Amino acid sequence: MADLQQALCADDARGYLEGAAELVAHVQFCWLVTTDALDGTNARPMGRILHHHDQHAWIIRFVTDMRSKKAAEILRSETIGLIVQDDAQQAFAWLTGSAGLLGGFEDVRRYWKDAYAAYFPSPEDQANVAFVEVRVERMALWIKGVTPEPFGIRPTCLERDADNTWHSAQA
Repeated sequence: MADLQQALCADDARGYLEGAAELVAHVQFCWLVTTDALDGTNARPMGRILHHHDQHAWIIRFVTDMRSKKAAEILRSETIGLIVQDDAQQAFAWLTGSAGLLGGFEDVRRYWKDAYAAYFPSPEDQANVAFVEVRVERMALWIKGVTPEPFGIRPTCLERDADNTWHSAQA
């Protein structure tokens, strides 16, 4: 019986993850939420970098400036948050996880797109390019048609364990 319950939970988690993946792939922007030095909260809109085919599905990247307040907050924080929403689809997600900065030559070269030059026009600016890499470890989902009814009353929460297996979690 326990194996059957685990299989059902795994199927549910897979469906929720697919819904979350569709939401994340569909939206162009999300909110990055960090904590400042005084334990205050800062949120700012970010344009995502799509996943590379060779990367784990729940790693999300953004371009940033190493000189920014955002970069300092990420370096100081253990956990950051991302808010993703698609109003038209009634799909919302709160993703949390660990974050780091990738700023070495190889990382910047790997993820750089010519369009970023508009944000980093000078050689000095380009020397300070880094990529925020978020490893999503927990999610709270409200996705119409995916998460349980009644829609919007409480989130469906998933957590990733040490083996990279997703399972239901308490809200």
